[in-house]
Amino acid sequence: MGFNIAERRATIYDAGTEEFTGTTLEGIGQSVVGVLQYPAETANRFVKVRSIKTCQNELLAAFQKVTQEQQRQWEIERSTAQQTLEEGRSKHTQGLGGWILDLLVYQLYAPGEARCVVAAEIDNALLGIRQESADEVVEKALSRVRV
Repeated sequence: MGFNIAERRATIYDAGTEEFTGTTLEGIGQSVVGVLQYPAETANRFVKVRSIKTCQNELLAAFQKVTQEQQRQWEIERSTAQQTLEEGRSKHTQGLGGWILDLLVYQLYAPGEARCVVAAEIDNALLGIRQESADEVVEKALSRVRV
């Protein structure tokens, strides 16, 4: 996702504003519970859920806010999704590893594509999944990777 929490480094792709969605472990667990609670409403169809809709800039701001008392700044590197795609293709051609991650980064952050945004119609209310803020998600991530 472009964040190295342990080293307080972030790679921001393009403007850092490309939105994407994600689901926390809590949200995934609640999805399973919700599907089991509402079998008729969820039978024979995809359910769409998300815990957060955000972008790199919003996550970076949350990381900086939550870690500011530690007196250690985040090192920010800038790159582009296109550059990462080209690097991935080059690695693949050369038989090097790491190219799949480069292609995934491109898929996630290609500007203006919104490839990683779950449809506007989601089943969160039906399944009991709450939307979480960037601050909440960052707090959870930091609690798992204390440095």
